[in-house]
Amino acid sequence: MAAATSLLRHLQNVGLISDNDVSKVVLEKSRTQKSDEAVLLELGLVTEKDIAKSKSEIFGIPFVDLGEVDISESVLAEVNVESLSKYRAIPFEKGKDFVKIAMQDPFDVQATQALQRRYPPGTRIQVYITTSEAINTILDRRVGDVMSSEVSEALEDVEVPVTEISEDPNLFSSTDLSSAPVARIVNSMLQYAVTAKASDIHIEPLDKRVRVRFRIHGVMTERLTLPKNLAPAVVSRIKILSNLKIDERRLPQDGRFPIKIDDTRIDLRVSVMPTIHGEKVVMRLLESESGDITLETTGLRGNAYKVFVDALSVTNGISLVTGPTGSGKTRTLASSLIKINDPKVNIISLENPVEIRISGVTQIQINPDIGLTFANGLRSVLRQDPDIIMVGEIRDEETAQLAVQASLTGHLVLSTLHTNSAAAAIPRLLDMGVESYLLASTLRCIVAQRLPRRVCKDCMEAYPAPPEVVKNIKEVLAGKQEFDIVSYLRRVYASKEASSNGDPITMRPPEVGPDGEPLIYLYRGTGCDRCGGTGYSGRIGIFEVLDVSEKISRMIMDNVSADEIKNVAVEEGMLTMLQDGYLKALEGITTLEEVLRVSKE
Repeated sequence: MAAATSLLRHLQNVGLISDNDVSKVVLEKSRTQKSDEAVLLELGLVTEKDIAKSKSEIFGIPFVDLGEVDISESVLAEVNVESLSKYRAIPFEKGKDFVKIAMQDPFDVQATQALQRRYPPGTRIQVYITTSEAINTILDRRVGDVMSSEVSEALEDVEVPVTEISEDPNLFSSTDLSSAPVARIVNSMLQYAVTAKASDIHIEPLDKRVRVRFRIHGVMTERLTLPKNLAPAVVSRIKILSNLKIDERRLPQDGRFPIKIDDTRIDLRVSVMPTIHGEKVVMRLLESESGDITLETTGLRGNAYKVFVDALSVTNGISLVTGPTGSGKTRTLASSLIKINDPKVNIISLENPVEIRISGVTQIQINPDIGLTFANGLRSVLRQDPDIIMVGEIRDEETAQLAVQASLTGHLVLSTLHTNSAAAAIPRLLDMGVESYLLASTLRCIVAQRLPRRVCKDCMEAYPAPPEVVKNIKEVLAGKQEFDIVSYLRRVYASKEASSNGDPITMRPPEVGPDGEPLIYLYRGTGCDRCGGTGYSGRIGIFEVLDVSEKISRMIMDNVSADEIKNVAVEEGMLTMLQDGYLKALEGITTLEEVLRVSKE
């Protein structure tokens, strides 16, 4: 086996990883050809901050936590945001003859030289190391400021003050569409949406203004207001990019176009809808590359993770991921394909649209307009000698029947359904006409999921859970076999303490209250610059994974109800979505309010 690198040895010496962890990393690295850092993060052995601090100690480069530094706007403004994003660098302090710059890769000589040219001769650059997450947070804020500034400048260029409202919808003609101000407004919105990791952009004409909202971490946020008279020009600019009809304003239109920001390719799916105040535009951002997507980072863990991975390791059968639109099904399936992707197997996917591109997987875009449906595509795919087939969605009887037949003939089939729970997928497939005995023999596991928001780590605070909330938590978790909430929290706290390397731990262990009862803490974000005052940053999956055991297979054949199947699955050890969410709330990952918001059926 290959020797451990200096980074692995250092992490091992300071007690962050064990000998067994080193062996896992070396083995995974030899199999995937990924870097030590990538493998460490994928396996969840250390944090990005642990790696940055270790590099700091190994190479003698100072580490800076940008979240604890008050960065002057004038220091940030000296280098344009495009360069900061390109070089993954943030200037955070400037003196008379020096500037301190935090970099993700302090050994990037070309980046350092390029940044040096941005400053007067004689200025010394002092390089620090920081995390990618910290850089992204600063860039998010900076891009938001730049977007507002650029839009204001663009409005001045077209001589339309932000406060001015015009009732004339024909102020802009088609000759205005190539004008720089309108293009800059659209470009600024796209740049901000990508950097802020928004999933959708909504441009909505109202009675006296145009509202621009971004869906960030699943929640709509208004970030920009435009004058009403700009709406036709902005919409027409987007229509041109999407290759839609500019003069058609009475009917809905759908289109798409790609953009590239830094090295990331983003596909935008565009929908234009006529309303009483004008045309509303919704753009869905589809990140094309798989990037750092892994099954371990979805939120699947424990026995649920084991059941799902075991279902992925078989050579035939059906595994389903269920949930409403926006619950993260596509990402879970993509991470599943990435995990089982191997040159020795032929993987083919049918998707509408292809949202995440995976190297080594044959991905096919469904196009019902020309007759390429999921059913027709699946029928043709079976003649392509596949080992694993991913069907974007089972939505009709024909696709369901073909998926079952494919699994019976020695193929592993992955797909999605729109149901509220894992058990509810079974009657849905039976209603589609799948014979119960065929379903019982082919179904391997069913995953149901939702995506609550994560608590922001930078403004997280703990607070004692009120007695009525503690009672509710105990009631929800009562169905979990041999479970004691206090013992569980102590184990989790001990695990976090062992891997903290002396850093402060945001989670608090349970304490004894004045009445002798255990005092249990919950967590919330107070709101800060990094999370835009929301108290949340990012999202995490909550899951229930139903393992189709022999007993459940017999229940399927007997057409037993979904509730009875769910009860048996819980008896056999399944953690429900609500229980998984409550445990993650107790650990400070999310909040009970978020869990309840997304898990309503």
